Amino acid sequence: MEEKFVGTVLGAAIGDALGKAVEDVPGQEVFEFYGGRIEDFQPPHPSSPAYGQLPEETSDETTPFRLLLESLVEKKRLDVKDYLERLLKWLEREETHRYPDPALVAALNYLARGVDPSSVGLTSSSIEGALRSVALGLFHYYNPALAAEGAKVVSMLTHRSPEVKDASALLAALIAHLLREDFYLENFSERLRLIETLKQYLERDKHKKALDAVAELLQEGADLEEAILRLGNGSYAFEALPLALFVFLSRVGEPAQALFDAVNAYGEFGGDTDALGFLVGSMVGAYYGEEALPQHLKERVEDAEKLRELALKLHEVASSQAPNT
Repeated sequence: MEEKFVGTVLGAAIGDALGKAVEDVPGQEVFEFYGGRIEDFQPPHPSSPAYGQLPEETSDETTPFRLLLESLVEKKRLDVKDYLERLLKWLEREETHRYPDPALVAALNYLARGVDPSSVGLTSSSIEGALRSVALGLFHYYNPALAAEGAKVVSMLTHRSPEVKDASALLAALIAHLLREDFYLENFSERLRLIETLKQYLERDKHKKALDAVAELLQEGADLEEAILRLGNGSYAFEALPLALFVFLSRVGEPAQALFDAVNAYGEFGGDTDALGFLVGSMVGAYYGEEALPQHLKERVEDAEKLRELALKLHEVASSQAPNT
């Protein structure tokens, strides 16, 4: 299980670092600038919001996730107050910011003044609010339902919308199921059964329909471009998450290609490729373990050893709290 914890954390960071280079960049411009698909860390495209960052650096897609991992390790429980304090300290260090989600920054500014963001009508349906939920999938790996409930709490702290609430529950439960190997995904029928199982963590019917669309695309043998056209590839939670799930499940047995498909899911008009990379990277790591991640990426991603150490410490904490361990 240790290698799966490490794989999940490193996979998320690697996917973010790869995808940030081409976020919001149309496919034609990607090919003209890089000469092909992104399969290694690259300097961000001038049109990417990450322009100016180093190739191996992560974006602020990863930061709230890492802060939550640190809180879980140190507190050995989900301590929402501690997590908020860590977010607020990060907010103050503007020099460290790497194009953070505007909704996150706005919500934290209100919370710093003791104001409930939802009381002033501030909500967000961005996938960025759900990414941190991967940490709860790790922490409560032994109980996917508990992981889903914890994920709702930490996501709704800053992103108060039905979309983020459902996406967070789904993502945390998915990571837990993958870690536990509850589904033998090499069997196609098991992929469909996983999708049906994930629907139980969703409250809204329209979000369940998005998962139905993933199943339909898999059954049709659709390619990435068709999936982008039908699911979308933007920051909206129920574009990015269903597309990431499709990419992961359409490449069972090819984990590296799943990761590369995710960060190259820019389509004709550009997409949220760092979030997609984060999502699929975490899924790949959770199901296959760290050995499935390309060695050249594991060695070079920013803070690789610190992330590995954090994952191992979280595994120790989580395992000590799991029943029958």
